[in-house]
Amino acid sequence: MSDAFRNSAIRIGAIALLSPLILGLAGLALSDEAFAQDGSGGRRMASFQAADANHDGRVSQEEFEAFARARLASSGGMRATMFNRLAPEDQKARLDEKFAQMDSGGKGYLTPDDWHPQS
Repeated sequence: MSDAFRNSAIRIGAIALLSPLILGLAGLALSDEAFAQDGSGGRRMASFQAADANHDGRVSQEEFEAFARARLASSGGMRATMFNRLAPEDQKARLDEKFAQMDSGGKGYLTPDDWHPQS
């Protein structure tokens, strides 16, 4: 068995084994106290506003991706390590999937009502 084939098989096997963990990675990484809801939803709204880089009241897919990547980078730990081990296209696919789950109605952007990354 060639080294290239063995390395490819190992990578594919690792991704398959870690898929359940990685599938929810963005939501898990983004579900810390910044998303914790107090009685008024203030912290949840603050995180939405932080993600809304152009302050138009909507979080685009690009804004979501930038926000999620920044949160992962600042969180460190196992989730960030596992995410960073993915190929760039796999990272993007995971973030796109999470965005689509959150985007009620498939509008192409998130509103404050959509901003429930744990759901």
